[in-house]
Amino acid sequence: MRGFGRLGDIACMLVRFAVFLWWVAVLPGSSLAQEVANRTTIVVFGDSQAAGLARGLQRILIEDQRYRVLNRTHAGAALVHAESEWLKPIQNFVANEKADFAVAMFGANDRLELKDPPGTNLRFRTDEWREAYAARIDQLLKPMIDAGLKVIWCGNPIARSGTYSADMSYINDIYAAEAAKFGAQFVPLWTAVADQEGHYAAFGKDRDGITQRMRADDGIHFTAPGYELIAEKVLELVPASPTNMP
Repeated sequence: MRGFGRLGDIACMLVRFAVFLWWVAVLPGSSLAQEVANRTTIVVFGDSQAAGLARGLQRILIEDQRYRVLNRTHAGAALVHAESEWLKPIQNFVANEKADFAVAMFGANDRLELKDPPGTNLRFRTDEWREAYAARIDQLLKPMIDAGLKVIWCGNPIARSGTYSADMSYINDIYAAEAAKFGAQFVPLWTAVADQEGHYAAFGKDRDGITQRMRADDGIHFTAPGYELIAEKVLELVPASPTNMP
């Protein structure tokens, strides 16, 4: 093994030099440490629509070092289900992580009965259901606001199904009202992709103005360009940190 002695010494020196560079980079006051610390962090909570939005944000910001996007979504999340699906991720986040903005998007899975605390099944669209559902939205908003997060709540867009769209409009009204109570920003995405009359459209112009398919085959979700278009609308409400402006 003696023949490897000098090579081993060189390798050891390279490792030490790499560690030194890392140590300098993360020292308080270093430019890299300041850049990382000053990035505007966006965390996304919600269901499969929110997951698509989170990935859209990550794609359009992939080369923008002023931002960091954290995806904390769950594809099947529904406020009508157990708290572990919608409240627990937020509680875990505020207890262990930090961000500047929180983006929330729910509702696609919520056109179902809701069980209130005493265990009574509440039928969708009844006054009792609406009251219980609003209370769950408040449960989500409170820990985010208490943690100092600036909350952006996204409404659901129009869908191909008229019945589904009517239900999403009903749910969106509840979101808007509860967001206002907590000082959160409600972002209507109803006609983010629509025809000139505001009706559902599968095709539309992407961020570059090119017409292409923007909605998925199910008539509810979006394609990648569609989610990027929504992400861009959300990003208009998320300024970068002044210390990281180019």
